[in-house]
Amino acid sequence: MENEHTEDIRVKFLNHPDTQELFASLDYMLKDGVHFQREGNQARFYNYIYSNIDSLKAYYRFLFNVELTFGGTETRGYYFLDFIGSSRGQIDAGHRHHMKSEHVIIGFVIYKIFFIDNQIDMVSVKDLQKKIRIDYEDLKPGIYRLIAKSRNTNPGNLNDEAIDATVESALREFKKIGWVTLNDDEFDLLPAFDRLIAIHEDLINNMDETLNELR
Repeated sequence: MENEHTEDIRVKFLNHPDTQELFASLDYMLKDGVHFQREGNQARFYNYIYSNIDSLKAYYRFLFNVELTFGGTETRGYYFLDFIGSSRGQIDAGHRHHMKSEHVIIGFVIYKIFFIDNQIDMVSVKDLQKKIRIDYEDLKPGIYRLIAKSRNTNPGNLNDEAIDATVESALREFKKIGWVTLNDDEFDLLPAFDRLIAIHEDLINNMDETLNELR
């Protein structure tokens, strides 16, 4: 039995000097699916989690039945709430994050460009849009079908502007959950982008087959 004078690890983080400033915002963002790494204004949240990891892990496991998890490597790591399967534990449905299928596919194409085709110097949103439109033209029919399905329209009504808009909206979505940085026309992949690989490992491992289905 725990000694009555021993502090419960599940609330130990409350004593940290930054808790009053950071925890409420951190809590909302974690539940909304944001990934935190040592990048930009995320760094202070990352450091706060790092300093309180055991306490915060116990807190989220006990109250919400979810895991505060570390991903990536020691030098390029990130924290996120891991929702097992399709369950969100005790997280309110209002925080459920569902990524559109066309955004997932754009993520696959970005993954192919960067990690398979090694186009690691790509930093411009406009250049990325152009590359997808021209160099991956054979994938466009499938992307059109996905966009049309989400818009409840006919694929024949779509053109290259729809591709550009979907690339931009996908990057905004990835920025929202901490997978990329996005400033005007410049973007960069963050360490947490590899969550796309973890979540859709079966599709990534069969990348050619996955993309062939778009043709």
